[in-house]
Amino acid sequence: MASDKHLTLNQIADQQAATEQQLRLMVQIALQQAAEAGAAQSEIWCYNTVGNSIEVRQGELETLEFNQDSHFGINVYFGQSKGTVSINDLTEAAVHKGVLAACEIAEFTEPDPYSGLADKALMATEFRNLQLDHPNDLTIPQMVEMAKQCEATALADSRIKQSEGTSNYSHRSVSLYANSHGFIGTNHTTRFSLSNSVIAETKQGMIRDGYYTIGRDVADLLAPDVVGEQAASRVISKQKQGKIPSGNYPVIFSAELARGLWSHMLSALKGAALYQRASFLLDKKGQLILPEFVQIEEDPFIEKGFGSGNYDSDGVATKRRDIVANGVLKDYFLSSYSARRLGMQTTGNAGGIHNVIINSLEDISLQDMMSQLGTGLLLTEVMGQGVNTVTGNYSRGASGFWFEDGDIQFFAQELTIAGNLEQMLKNIVAIANDVDKRSSILTGSVAIEGMMVAS
Repeated sequence: MASDKHLTLNQIADQQAATEQQLRLMVQIALQQAAEAGAAQSEIWCYNTVGNSIEVRQGELETLEFNQDSHFGINVYFGQSKGTVSINDLTEAAVHKGVLAACEIAEFTEPDPYSGLADKALMATEFRNLQLDHPNDLTIPQMVEMAKQCEATALADSRIKQSEGTSNYSHRSVSLYANSHGFIGTNHTTRFSLSNSVIAETKQGMIRDGYYTIGRDVADLLAPDVVGEQAASRVISKQKQGKIPSGNYPVIFSAELARGLWSHMLSALKGAALYQRASFLLDKKGQLILPEFVQIEEDPFIEKGFGSGNYDSDGVATKRRDIVANGVLKDYFLSSYSARRLGMQTTGNAGGIHNVIINSLEDISLQDMMSQLGTGLLLTEVMGQGVNTVTGNYSRGASGFWFEDGDIQFFAQELTIAGNLEQMLKNIVAIANDVDKRSSILTGSVAIEGMMVAS
């Protein structure tokens, strides 16, 4: 398939139209065979992802890959016993064997009183165009040129010693979900990204950083030279380094890191964590978990959003809703299964969380935030696995910029920050307006009143 390495996404989209028809046919066959085998309920999920990835290093094309991945998943329910099979062969014979295998597996599984499809009345019936699909005629030579331009811009600064590589990625996916309620939904999505990582030399040794841009539409990506400039700027800003004394200081999670902080909170609000009683936010619904100026909304209908969708992986219709209002926890993230376990109603979050928007009643820039705090640490990197969403204990390696009187003084490495997530959330004093939109968690930088920082 060497010639396919040069397919544009428009050409891939044309080919995927035939693949989609094949998937629809296989879905219908599988559902019918499951019913004929005696399954009370069944569901199918499948996808096909195709695209190109290239990497340039030191001005030369280093890697060129054409990727194609297909998957077909089958769930059958005999009463409350479930059988699951996943296959990659999309032929009728393979699907037939997969259905039979799933039915055989169900014979040996213990009945689960909470298993089964979501209620038919909850299935999505409206399908908005969320602008998630933007195939184009971008060619491999053009992708290579974009990467070379990005890297060359970063290396133009003499303080940059070498590039760790520039990657350019363009893929398109078609996915289907169908079940024995008669529901079938189809999604077409594209994703593009351009990233660069570079190394500079300091008195303390070599230091690296980088930058990336990502979007559903290649037209929404930052220009290659801007990505290169950002990569160079970020690593150069770390050249002046220093040490800070251990102590309790105000800490700002930069917008990039703040979405990771919020993801810990969101994970603690997921159904599985709740019914397993493995969440530091257990039984907190209706209680104040954040300062009153914080609002959190889930919006699955953001055009070109990374978490956008008309339905979840149970086929349940998604909806806009408040997660936190005036600091008070209003709702969880539940699939139909976890909702049954909790005696609640699904929130349309089977398969994950949709776009989450972190809002503040105050409008403040990152610079004004640092000025108000005076002295503290602006985190730009955290590492390690020291986050326990059961107890909320938080301890991670970190690095970032030490600031005094609101002005950055130097970059500090080999730090450890520690606290407890429940208290950290309550100690948030400001959220900046520098929202990072390269994720399904949309947040600006987050300032926490005080955390233990060890040097």
